Amino acid sequence: MTTQALQFTLETVDDSAVLGQSFLTVDGSGDPAVAYAVSTASGAAVRVARRQNGHWTHENTGGFPAGDEVRISLSFDSGGVPHIAYRDGGSGNAMFGTRRDDGGWSLETIPTQAGTIVRSAADVSMQIEPNLNDPPFADTPTVGYRDAFNGDSAAVARKVGGVGGHWQISAVDAPSDARTGLSLAFDSSAGLRLAYFQGFDDGSPVIPQPLKLAQEEVSDAEDPNPPTFVNGVIDPDVRAAESVSMARGLFSKILVAYADVRTRTVRAWTRSFGSEPRIEVVAEADDANGPRFPSAAGDPHQTLFVAYLDDGQVVLARRGTTGWTSQPIATGDGWPSLEFGKNGTAHLAYGTGTLMYARGTVGPG
Repeated sequence: MTTQALQFTLETVDDSAVLGQSFLTVDGSGDPAVAYAVSTASGAAVRVARRQNGHWTHENTGGFPAGDEVRISLSFDSGGVPHIAYRDGGSGNAMFGTRRDDGGWSLETIPTQAGTIVRSAADVSMQIEPNLNDPPFADTPTVGYRDAFNGDSAAVARKVGGVGGHWQISAVDAPSDARTGLSLAFDSSAGLRLAYFQGFDDGSPVIPQPLKLAQEEVSDAEDPNPPTFVNGVIDPDVRAAESVSMARGLFSKILVAYADVRTRTVRAWTRSFGSEPRIEVVAEADDANGPRFPSAAGDPHQTLFVAYLDDGQVVLARRGTTGWTSQPIATGDGWPSLEFGKNGTAHLAYGTGTLMYARGTVGPG
């Protein structure tokens, strides 16, 4: 069967001095919102743009991220309130922000495994847990990060109790020599997973950085204790890892997209219910300019997609019956971020020095 290409319309979101990264999500009404960084006289600043009634609005949150080192996360709770998480550019701490009713933003530091003794963090990735079947944690901010207090180990922090609540910290994995990628995602049943690289300096010129997947262990729905995790290596052959992205909200599949700059490839690790996992090359290139910065997503039909940057082009790859096929979307030089609405609309943010938005409709394929 021939795959039908997606047709996109392009819009300018923000023509300020936008840095390379962006993170797009869709709110409960199906409208896109983007968290991103802009250059100001005081340094990089966190800004949130929302498209409502066909127009973009922009809000400065008061946060100052660590440039383009890691994406700024954005997620909405069931009441439509936006939340952000990012690595602070000054202290290196993980930060969490919530939009207040008066239109301002409240920011706070996320504790590490040291508790109230705040230590630096990296690779901050956040999502609000879906308000489904996990009463103690439903609709709670959930943040994955690397914790410098314990040798850059992987950890998860959950803010329980809403406004004025407290953070619960879970250890996910042992210390690592890699600080290059971590992605947290809930599936459609609120199952929590983290994909991340865990490197070990063995003295080789390019250290091994295997890709790992951690999954929350099932517990009693009324259990108020922090979750525990099991983890394992899903790709042992990664070297010179750069970034990783796990698709959110899937119900029968798992998709993890990741870049290896040594082999100049973007790869996808996938697993479908009842099938063995597989690793496939989504895209490869002959030079150091691509492919890079993958963003993984699935549409309502569970079709898998990966957006990525390749030699000055934003490209969208789609998994069909015979493998991955790609189509260029637009000229760009910033990290793309892809998400699908419940109606099947594809939403894509990317940079060109300005922040751009592409909107497309998925056809049968």
